[in-house]
Amino acid sequence: MRRVSGRALAAVAFAILLVGAVHLMTAKAQPPVEFEPRISRAFASLRQAEVAGATQNELSDLVTLLNKTLELQDAINATPSSETEKRAALRTQIDQQLTDLETKAGQLQAVASQRTQMNNVLAYVSGGIVAALATVAYAYGLSFWRRYRVKRTFQMRISPK
Repeated sequence: MRRVSGRALAAVAFAILLVGAVHLMTAKAQPPVEFEPRISRAFASLRQAEVAGATQNELSDLVTLLNKTLELQDAINATPSSETEKRAALRTQIDQQLTDLETKAGQLQAVASQRTQMNNVLAYVSGGIVAALATVAYAYGLSFWRRYRVKRTFQMRISPK
């Protein structure tokens, strides 16, 4: 019998492990996602509305609608391709919900942006008014203090030692 070297045995074991790892890593291809770009845009518009200043209460309805849309997309993926009518109805419903979601998110972004801008303007104007009032109050306080000090100075008496 022929003797097998340790290097050859290690090379064969490595090759078996490599083939096994590649076999384990292969995954089943998922069905194509047809609404992915629109869902990404809808999510981006929700994020823009949030950045513009929309509150959680305002966003909650839109997030719920987005979740329902994602559930419908999962339902399309789970529906067999033989049921074309049901898949078409689900596609129409998803399309309608995404259009509605994008419209509402755009409106919410505009409203939130305007509200945030008005709050900023109000903050700056009120800050200016408070600064002006503080300046006037400081001037009157300083004037009264000077009058008080002058009055006290003139009321002083000189006493001999």
